[in-house]
Amino acid sequence: MRRVDESNMKGYHDIHLSRAALPGEKVRVWFATLTNPDCSPAGTMTTQIVSPPQHGHADISTDKVFPNFVAPNPRVICDKQKVDGVQAFYTADAGFHGHDKLVLQNATSEGRVRRVLVDIDVR
Repeated sequence: MRRVDESNMKGYHDIHLSRAALPGEKVRVWFATLTNPDCSPAGTMTTQIVSPPQHGHADISTDKVFPNFVAPNPRVICDKQKVDGVQAFYTADAGFHGHDKLVLQNATSEGRVRRVLVDIDVR
């Protein structure tokens, strides 16, 4: 997973990701947290599938996840425990090999909207 530079996270932002998958196997393609320095939730998030994949299935779940903060961010201490988060998963159709893509939208109570474009190479 690519760590997001939060200094550029004002307003609307696009994130481009590339992932690999195998036919019929569920893989996590993206996750996010909204976390305070004490590891408590810093607000709420809503995530939706804007454009579903053509050759598979995507789903979103709200779970406890291990975050992935970068030092010197004070929240790096939260990387050792699970915090509230949201995840997106992709499962390619059985027998499919090739390129697929998925577009998500994530909005936070802080007023950030991210469009997450995921290119998926199914081998």
